[in-house]
Amino acid sequence: MESTTLMYEDIDYINFWNISGNITNDMDMEKYEEILKFISLTRIIIPVLFGLITIFGLLGNILTIAGIQRHKTIRGITKYLIANLAITDILYIAFGVSFKAIYPVLHFWPFGYIWCRIHMYLEYVSYFAKIYTLVLMSLDRYIALVHPIRAIILRTKQNGYIALIASWILVILGNIPFIFIAKEEVTGEQTKVCYIHFEDPSRFATCYFMFSYLLPLIVLIFLNGHIFRVFLTGKTPTGYTNGDLIQLEVNKSVTKMVVLVVALYAVCWMPLQVIMLYSLVSKEVHFTVTFASIIYAAQCLAYMNSCINPILYTFYIHTFRNGIQNIICCRKTRRPTTGSHSSLITTSDML
Repeated sequence: MESTTLMYEDIDYINFWNISGNITNDMDMEKYEEILKFISLTRIIIPVLFGLITIFGLLGNILTIAGIQRHKTIRGITKYLIANLAITDILYIAFGVSFKAIYPVLHFWPFGYIWCRIHMYLEYVSYFAKIYTLVLMSLDRYIALVHPIRAIILRTKQNGYIALIASWILVILGNIPFIFIAKEEVTGEQTKVCYIHFEDPSRFATCYFMFSYLLPLIVLIFLNGHIFRVFLTGKTPTGYTNGDLIQLEVNKSVTKMVVLVVALYAVCWMPLQVIMLYSLVSKEVHFTVTFASIIYAAQCLAYMNSCINPILYTFYIHTFRNGIQNIICCRKTRRPTTGSHSSLITTSDML
């Protein structure tokens, strides 16, 4: 197979896994035994790790959506952005992570050419939707904290819907080519594989890295840099009065959460993005046990990012935490009582 990659962040495993069928008398038996041992371990460890990530990721993000929907005191544009981020994580886990254990276990693609194309397309769509949702979240926090006067006009429910719908349309249409370049093919060993075919791997890797990670990251750093400047100076942004101090503090708390969500995304996905770029651009990649181990470690770190966000929401948002507790304990949501304390909690934790 020429100029291919099985998944956008993977390297062609087929030659590595099928090495046991190409053993010669001259092969170093110690190296061969190391490969067989590694294959045996990955058949057990990778499905377990990816399975746990799938279970906890789906459970956490489903609870996130249910908690937002049930607890009516959680409101505002950020509510819809967090719900959208949870949806993208659910889609990526369902159509991406859950299929990642197939090759280590079976060493072939068992689902046919139609699902191969759908699976590849949905994996790309969910990932791009996730990263651009993070951009929208940072933009929303930037406007809310740095430009509170403009926020009154810009941060409306209608504008929030328009931004989310536009981002989904862009992602859905922009990734259509992957439906046509995804292929199921039988290798020389009569093994079916699902892969992405492209004529120029280095150009694909560079463009993908730019639009899926580097450019969004630059925008995120720019927006969150201005937000950090507000935090570091400790000055109240223009547009806030003394009577708005509670609202400002809640705004800062939610903003810190969003900044942390963005930072964790950047850290968790950086190793895998760099490995993918290096492996497709470099012409001297030797797919060894060590390199495969690094790839799996980077994958686990990246996929775990989809499990972390619900934990951050629970830690930072009081009303969200109460909503999750009510769902888990099957309790009815209690209406907040009047008074200064409840006022502090319900003055839109999600601004």
